[in-house]
Parts: sequence; C-alpha cells; structure tokens
Amino acid sequence: MDSFVTDTQALVKFMMGKKVINDRSQQAFLAADKAQSTIIIPAIVLMEVLYLFEKNRIDISLFQTEDLLRSQNYQFEPLSLEILKTASEITDIPELHDRLIAATARYLDLPLITNDPVIRASEFVGILE
Repeated sequence: MDSFVTDTQALVKFMMGKKVINDRSQQAFLAADKAQSTIIIPAIVLMEVLYLFEKNRIDISLFQTEDLLRSQNYQFEPLSLEILKTASEITDIPELHDRLIAATARYLDLPLITNDPVIRASEFVGILE
C-alpha cells in the first residue's frame, strides 16, 4: 500500500471537497478513503489548521481533522527530535512550517503532496507529481 505525506493546503482542499493539486494527488486521497493508501498528516499541518480556523481563514476545524484521523488510512505524525534534525539539513526551504512538513516527508522517505513552489523546487524532498 502506498503512503504519502500531505501539506496543509492539500489536506484542507480535500476535506472541503475540492480537487487536490493534480489528478495523482487527488487519487492518493481517494485511495486512502478506500483503504488503498495511507496519508500521513504531520503535526505542523494540524497546528496550521488550528491557526487558520481560529483566524477564520478556513472552514475546516481541528476537530474535523480528528474525525479523519480515526481512520487508520490517515495517520498523525508527531514532531520528533529526528524530524527536527532532518529539518536542519534542509537548506532551500526558508519558511519554518514548510521546512518541518518537508522534513517529515524526508524523514519518513515518502513523497509529499504539495503545490508550494518553494517546496516543489527543493532538492531535499520528493514530491508526488
């Protein structure tokens, strides 16, 4: 079974019923809903969801993501010391939250679902194309 790491924008778009970035990314989420793939949700993504919801910038709450995590096909990845050390090796993503999301994918050796141009240009993380 394939596994992928998601960034905040991709997760929120999927939860809002919108198309996620491209067909392959959309299929990864749909496959997770059918127990055919796993989507890893980094801790920093949930922190961003909380912040954006509190600022009324998105309609998806932390509690809705918690409902999603009840499925074994959506898994929470805590922010560990190992991920922080991996983030310190990523020199081409200056924004801290983005670097931590990318570091999670790199540490787990999984492709990242993202549309962020800076992350996509990084030499340190694989992207689901």
